[in-house]
Amino acid sequence: MTQFDASRRAVMAASGLAAAGLLLPSRLAAAPDDDRAALARDAVVWSVPLILTGRYLDIARDAGVPLNRLVLSPDLATPATRALGAQVDTLYGLGWLDLADGPLVLEVPDTHDRYYAIQLIDAWGNSFAYIGRRATGTRAGAWAITPPGFTGSVPPDMHQLPAPTSVVLAFVRTLVRGTADLPAARAIHGAYRLGPLNDYPRGQQGPLFRTESLNILPIIDFSTVGAGWFAELNALLARFPPLDFDRLNLARFGTVWVAPWRVIPADTSVRAMLAAAVAEGLALARQPGAMWTANGWSTRPDVVPFIHDPLLRARVNIFGAGMNIAEEALYFTANHGPDGAVLSGEKRYRIRFAAGQLPPVDAFWSIGIYDKSFFMFDNPIGRYSLTDRTEGLRFGPGGSLDVLIQHEQPAEGPSNWLPAPPDRFSLTLRAYQPKPALLRRQYQLPPIEVV
Repeated sequence: MTQFDASRRAVMAASGLAAAGLLLPSRLAAAPDDDRAALARDAVVWSVPLILTGRYLDIARDAGVPLNRLVLSPDLATPATRALGAQVDTLYGLGWLDLADGPLVLEVPDTHDRYYAIQLIDAWGNSFAYIGRRATGTRAGAWAITPPGFTGSVPPDMHQLPAPTSVVLAFVRTLVRGTADLPAARAIHGAYRLGPLNDYPRGQQGPLFRTESLNILPIIDFSTVGAGWFAELNALLARFPPLDFDRLNLARFGTVWVAPWRVIPADTSVRAMLAAAVAEGLALARQPGAMWTANGWSTRPDVVPFIHDPLLRARVNIFGAGMNIAEEALYFTANHGPDGAVLSGEKRYRIRFAAGQLPPVDAFWSIGIYDKSFFMFDNPIGRYSLTDRTEGLRFGPGGSLDVLIQHEQPAEGPSNWLPAPPDRFSLTLRAYQPKPALLRRQYQLPPIEVV
């Protein structure tokens, strides 16, 4: 897997049990303390984000990705990117921040109201802070990201962001308003700078540019991990203890050999029980749980900076780091038409936004389309999404907008056409900085109609 958007979690989840209406509970009911198999399963669910962090760090190291340096892509995704849920709204990038030697300073330029976001994610998968248009505005500034227990001071003209863990993933997005805007977006994207507080400003460094830079955050295959999951977990717990609100869970799982550096018994029956718990816990984590569904669109409106429920936290992270909190972005997915059949290029569809009823956002919205494998696909006009920035859209009387989704070019011409593959496909509508009407579920996306 290469460059991807956080909405791939929504795409993949909605294509499974959610699409069939088979939703599992969204919260993890605590297992009885005397049921070791159930406790081990709960421990697996609880530790999904931490295990992923450990694996991602190993992958980054093996790929030669330096710590404490932003690694950004200068290019938008294309069908050649072959990435699940890729999008063409923003340039992407990331950086692994190691705070063991002290705070790091992240500087951003004035983006002149251009949308950007640097999402900060702790080792337990919590998006604990943002630097960006919604959270901090678009003026130039410097933020000191400080490690747990930091008691020092930062310069008075610098903002402090305390990190819950000593390793942080910084996930970078910079809006591109169109093909002609790409050079300007790249200039902003390349102006983010990172360096140690104790060598500021001399030690600040610009990003490394690496096309498809997010191939160091793949979807992890855990099919062969077995009871080894618990050995990985115990090693990681020594580096990244759970946050205060989560410490009681660590105490509960002690009876199933979960503790920093604890050795897993060699007994084959114990290891078989733990391996079965891994399979069961991962199966739970891969199911979408309860989602808000209206007019055939589904979204996850319950992502917050610190997710206390282990099952929800696992589900938010299992298909890759970087899902935004709801206030930053909502991702709506659709896989079926009004007749209940899967969306297919064998039919023609329309999404009609009534006058004044375009998605209510403070940043931007887009509708992306994906083939049956959740990849972008090539098409005659090179359009992979239809957005509030698409040039030449034709609006109806009073300002209504019809989005035409079909395989062949519509008779009306390509202006409002979102090209579909010849067979099964899915749609994702991204709403960045959703307004209260979306967050409070007062606004509903229009249905997908067969025409």
